[in-house]
Amino acid sequence: MRKTAVSALMMILLLLPGCGTREARLEEGFNTLREAVTAAQSIRFRAAMTADYGDSVSEYTMSVAYDGQQTTVELLSPELLAGVKATALRGETGISYDGVILGAGPLDREGLTPVSAIPAMLEAMASGYVELLWWDGDAMAARLYVGENSVLTLWMDSAGPVPTAAEIAADGRTVVTLRLEGWEIG
Repeated sequence: MRKTAVSALMMILLLLPGCGTREARLEEGFNTLREAVTAAQSIRFRAAMTADYGDSVSEYTMSVAYDGQQTTVELLSPELLAGVKATALRGETGISYDGVILGAGPLDREGLTPVSAIPAMLEAMASGYVELLWWDGDAMAARLYVGENSVLTLWMDSAGPVPTAAEIAADGRTVVTLRLEGWEIG
């Protein structure tokens, strides 16, 4: 019911005089990004991630490569974990480094982990339900559902539109914060 009410409100806002052009540009920009992600043969970018477990916080820098079938994340920092690669293939996630398997505990009750956050973000961008689109200064922003109790807030440079930052919140608490750089889509 809430999703329907928000969608109806967004349509009404688009019809208001003076707002329609800017709001239409916002919707067109997001749809352009969504279509590009959906049709992508490859996506590459770097991400700085903060994962908040509630009682502890972990920070990572990583490079991400998506090839249309799987997402590979290679940790660049912290130095102790540099070179660790995580691969997610259609709901399956594994982490390996010279045959060693590392744990990555859940950030929410749906099982979101730092490893699964990037594929979850890409999936939400491609097909997640859009709850809300808005302007945040000159940047475009979107709130999308990631899971039953999780939402992704995505900020995009309006010139691209290119994703620049994201947050995943579960049960009202931000569990993942991402700064995105070097976005390349093919």
